[in-house]
Amino acid sequence: MTAASHSAAPPSADPSASEDLPPGVVDADPWSGIGNEFTGVRFRKVYTRNGERLELFIPRTERRVLLDPMALEVVAMQEADFFTHLIARQLGSADD
Repeated sequence: MTAASHSAAPPSADPSASEDLPPGVVDADPWSGIGNEFTGVRFRKVYTRNGERLELFIPRTERRVLLDPMALEVVAMQEADFFTHLIARQLGSADD
């Protein structure tokens, strides 16, 4: 499976705290993040029994996802236009 289910548990104030590890994650690197006037995203590398994953966490919505290298490769293969349409659809401004 390339993406784990979303969880509403936000990261704790201490990025190394073990209580903020999603199910199946045995260890994690410290959080980092990026943001702009529209949103912010926290991210970190996590370690599972099945390999490394990139964990993304959106504080505004309290959503998170774990992506494995194959899922990240698929993301990287997309054209910028794909993301433009995806963002428009998520924000309700896409043509139906």
